Amino acid sequence: MIKRRFVVIGSNCFTGSHIVDALLDNPNNDVIGISRSPEYKDIFLPYKRHQTDRFRFFQIDIIYKSDKLIQLLDELKPQIVINVAALSEVALSNKRPVEYFETNTLAVVKLCDQLRRRSYLERYVHISSAEIFGSCPKPANEEDLFNPSTPYAVSKASADMYLNTLHKNFNFSVIISRSTNVYGRCQQLFKIIPRTIIYLKKGRTIELHGGGQAKKSFIHIHDVVNGLMLAIENGKSGTYHFTVQSDLTVADIVRMICDKMGIAFEKATKVTEERLGQDVAYILDTHKARQELNWKPIISMEEGLA
Repeated sequence: MIKRRFVVIGSNCFTGSHIVDALLDNPNNDVIGISRSPEYKDIFLPYKRHQTDRFRFFQIDIIYKSDKLIQLLDELKPQIVINVAALSEVALSNKRPVEYFETNTLAVVKLCDQLRRRSYLERYVHISSAEIFGSCPKPANEEDLFNPSTPYAVSKASADMYLNTLHKNFNFSVIISRSTNVYGRCQQLFKIIPRTIIYLKKGRTIELHGGGQAKKSFIHIHDVVNGLMLAIENGKSGTYHFTVQSDLTVADIVRMICDKMGIAFEKATKVTEERLGQDVAYILDTHKARQELNWKPIISMEEGLA
């Protein structure tokens, strides 16, 4: 017997597809996926391993077809809506900021201004980003001030601030999740880990912006999704951070991949100019998630890369 219905907006994306996969592990969950593009090929969607009629997919553009999205939600009446939809290629946001604000901010405002009025909704879950804090000299907790360095980060921070006002003013039940750099199977190919693997296989040179000295604190997607599941089941309205404490730089990660693939790091890479708006380090404080949710990361970088 189906007990709960979830809608995952952005189910085609890396994190969204893994959230769908985790939700389908529970036979009592009915899951609806929504993305503005058609469903990707199976190789990019881990949830395709589930042979089930408990998942349905709808193609809807959440920016230009927001009325259609609300109409569908009103028909489905999900208890929980998880929004992962976002433009996330950070460097590109400097060239196309309007698109980033339309997707990452305005679409969220349009959606949640309606959802706060729906009695069927028990909880809204929003995927944010550590980049809203800018470069972190110390671990940032959930209440620290935002200091974004790129249009992408500003667009994500704006959505977070709006959601916080909905909770304060209308008691809107919202959970915001922030992580540092997430990686794992089925990730977008432009991200540094899959891109490094592809470049090494093709014999192309890997460009390291600023020598790859930025610290990113990579965390495996399974650890992030596990935290989200715990927050949905046991968390209070508010924000939770999911990350690992790591001093590894981008260059360190690329070197680890080179070593695993038997290719000399020095021959496979070259130093280029630093990316505009690149932050030195993203460090999040995870004390709240560990205490309230009994969460902790379990997949090491060595295991995750393998």
